[in-house]
This record gives sequence, C-alpha cells and structure tokens, in this order.
Amino acid sequence: MTAGARQRAPRGWFEDADHAEDEREALAIALEAAEAGARVLVDGSRHTRGARPVVETKASGIDLVTAIDRASEVAVVEVLRRRSVGRASIVAEEGGASGLGIEDTRALPIWYVDPLDGTTNFAHGHPFCSVSIGLAVEGVARVGVVHAPFLGLIWCGTPSRAVRRDLVRGVERELRVSEVTKVEDALLATGFPYDRRTSADDNLAAHNAGMKRAHGVMRCGAASIDLALVAEGTYDAYWERKLKPWDLAGAAPLLAFAGGTLTDPWGRPFALDEGVLLASNGHLHEEMLALLGPHLPEPPLRRNRGS
Repeated sequence: MTAGARQRAPRGWFEDADHAEDEREALAIALEAAEAGARVLVDGSRHTRGARPVVETKASGIDLVTAIDRASEVAVVEVLRRRSVGRASIVAEEGGASGLGIEDTRALPIWYVDPLDGTTNFAHGHPFCSVSIGLAVEGVARVGVVHAPFLGLIWCGTPSRAVRRDLVRGVERELRVSEVTKVEDALLATGFPYDRRTSADDNLAAHNAGMKRAHGVMRCGAASIDLALVAEGTYDAYWERKLKPWDLAGAAPLLAFAGGTLTDPWGRPFALDEGVLLASNGHLHEEMLALLGPHLPEPPLRRNRGS
C-alpha cells in the first residue's frame, strides 16, 4: 500500500444509498465514545471519590457544570475525532460548536454530544445521569446512544434496530413504546427550565395539570434518559422546553425508531435545533397536546420554517 493510499480521506457518510452501513459504523463509533465518557463519570463520581465534586454555575445559579463534564467531553470528542475524521462535525455542550453556528449545521452530518446529561444529579450522587451522543444528518438524528453507567443501562440504535442493553444482566431487548391509550392510565415525565427562579414560564402549571390526570409525572433530571424511557415503554409521554440539541440528539431518534410520536408541544413537526418537544407512544399524543395547550405560551415563529 502506498503512502498516498494510507492517507486517503475516508468515504463520507450518507453520500450513497447504503445508509444502513453508514449507520452501523456510526453507531459503533458512538458506543465507543460513550463508553469513554462513561468511564470518566464513574471514576469521578461521588461514590468513587467519597465527596461531591466541585461545581460551577453557568447562566443561572442552578445550571451546574463540573470538571467531570469537561473531562468526559474531552474523552468523547477524542474518540469521535479519531474514528470519524472528515465525515462529520462535532457540537459538544461544553466546547460549543467548534466554529460553527447551530444554524449552519443542518445540512451537515454532525455529532451532538452531551458529555454529562444530568449534572445536578451527578453532583449530588444521584444515579440518573448519562453520556448522550447523536449523529444528525440534515437536522434529523439518525443514530443515538444514551449510556447511563450508574443505572447499568445503554439505549442505542439506528433506524434498522434500537435496543436497551442491560449491562448488569448482560441482555438486550428491542425498544418498543407502550400501548397505553389514555392519559389517566399513563406515567408521564417532564423537566423544568434553569430560569425557573426568575421566569413565569416555568412549566409548573402544565406539570400540575398532568399530575391531576395521570398516574404520575416523573422528574428525572436528564432529558436523554426521559426520552429513552418513553422509547422503552416505561413512560408513556414526556414533554419539555428550553433545551438544547445535545440534550435531545442521543435519545430523540430512539423514540422514533421504537414507534413513538415526536412533535413540538404545539403539535408541529419536531425540530432538533429548537429544543422543545412532546414525545409519546403515539396513542395518547392528541390528548397530551390538549392537556398541555392551555398552559403553553404562544408558539414561537419557526426560524427558516415559517410560522
């Protein structure tokens, strides 16, 4: 093999008709990267170190970040860069968009990385946190991995197959949404924005409405795990707003692959870069839209998509 052949740039992803091969390769890379990040979480956890990590704040006093977030991101990005050089860009939560604005990435294959989804949980020693990685093509996530090391679970998949891996028992099963047809029989989930101390748009009214109708409304504290739990049929619906693409890119495709329905909370098509969603098993989606509707602000205008 010549030096030129050894240095040949890799074939770009999704440039031909064999998307399944591209997706399988991307999934293998995402799983390797997520494992690298998960090792950082475990090594730096309160359970390992015996004390809470030092935390800093971002835009608000309850939007936390730790050195573990940043170290996990370094580990994840190193794998993605090494394994997929020339095939995709990377947008990671702590490192920004690597010179690209979010609005410039919709036509590119791009990795969205949340190196520690559920930082508040992690900082307090709560096990509901994850490494979440998604590969989006033209704004649509095609590959997703959510690795929750303290739960011993990985949710991952492509359009061909999406599974829940139980790392403790060493088994996996295909993801499939629930068959619940009424909100009154459902277990729901939601989350609350970081600006809830200062903004009246805090999701509390919608949460209370759900609590009065459903079996319960859970608050997991990690959007990727919430979405994965809808995909596997544990939750029947989940909604949230004021999120970022990296919060959703790892798990949103899994919900679609598992037969669920994903829109924004006003019933419009889901857009990854808008950070708002209603995810459900599909059977009770219209009832959820009606439940949330009176408690939502007017829908925002959609950038480059009309109203």
